[in-house]
Amino acid sequence: MKVIFNIIARLSMPTDIHNEIKNLENEILRIEDNIVEFLRMKYDEGIKKSLRLLESDLKYLSILANGAPIDKNEDRKIMEFLRTHYDYLQKLSVPA
Repeated sequence: MKVIFNIIARLSMPTDIHNEIKNLENEILRIEDNIVEFLRMKYDEGIKKSLRLLESDLKYLSILANGAPIDKNEDRKIMEFLRTHYDYLQKLSVPA
């Protein structure tokens, strides 16, 4: 019985990882939209909190993607996504 459970768990894991990666990418995009809105409203506390969340999610996505059983093309897409959004994070300035 334990062997069957392990096989089922392994078969479902890639889907879970793919879903988690997709959810993180969507969350990163949502946070960036929030930052743009907070910049418009000059809401400094929201900007700072969102920047921390953005950095945390980017790090988590990087860690998850590096250990995920994904193919080369998908890995390339994720790494490009990470590069783009790390660059975006670096270009944002935190108001004093």
